[in-house]
Amino acid sequence: MSLLAFEHVDHPPSRHLLQRPRWRYGLALLVPLLIAWPALLWAQTLPTQEFQAIVSEVGSYAVFVGVFCWIAWYRQPHGGRRALIMVAVWASISILVALLTKRHLTVHFLSAGVADSPQLYWGLLFIIPVWLTLGLGRHDQRFQANGFQMRSLGLQIISGVLAGGIISFHFITTIRFSGITNISLKPWPYMTWTLGYELFQSLAEELFFRGVLLRSLQQIYKLNFWQAMAITTVANMSIFLIKASWQSPINLAGLIMYLGMYSVACCLQFRYFQSILPGYITNIFFSMFAVIRG
Repeated sequence: MSLLAFEHVDHPPSRHLLQRPRWRYGLALLVPLLIAWPALLWAQTLPTQEFQAIVSEVGSYAVFVGVFCWIAWYRQPHGGRRALIMVAVWASISILVALLTKRHLTVHFLSAGVADSPQLYWGLLFIIPVWLTLGLGRHDQRFQANGFQMRSLGLQIISGVLAGGIISFHFITTIRFSGITNISLKPWPYMTWTLGYELFQSLAEELFFRGVLLRSLQQIYKLNFWQAMAITTVANMSIFLIKASWQSPINLAGLIMYLGMYSVACCLQFRYFQSILPGYITNIFFSMFAVIRG
């Protein structure tokens, strides 16, 4: 008989749930959406544009960035605290820009007739958290491992511009020849605010939907790419469909079609480059062209 039979064998301690990747990523996928959906719905009930913007942006984009940072910095010294700081930075800028540009407005800039107001240049403040996050992506290895790959950076930029250009060209020609709506350039203050906002919004989208959701569905939950892309696209679209007006079936159909197109393009580029950067460029490119409708 082996002497091992008389030895006490300690059972390995059970790991904390968050140390199990499936549980950790499950929280990272579900909690942001369960915060964003109610926040977006609540925002629509608020009386002024400033409070609508604060609730919707903090409840979605700031949370999305924070979750990406938490996943990237998990097990890093003070990783959770650093992620909270990033949330605070994104939320603070969102609140500040809303107060400076949308105070007391009850309708959109264009409807309110203030699209040419110099106060809209405060929208450039959106660049601050974007610059900070992209800077971290350039130097932080954990960020790079989670979706900020810098290899073939020139090719990533070209890919993003081409994809955004193709979708934008399709969009412009469709609305131009269908007669559904007009094409018009907007005042420079409004275009400047829009650029800042799209840089802000699009980066948060790509960090969460491609850097966390798509990547984890493939690497952690072992779904094939097409399954992961379908789930990611539906989740990505849901954020915008909640805010969309359901009174015009034609506009809604167009929204679904183009949201699907750019989400699929971003997913395909992430699959090839393992980077959010080309999708980010595609997102901005298309969003800026979409502004000239109507």
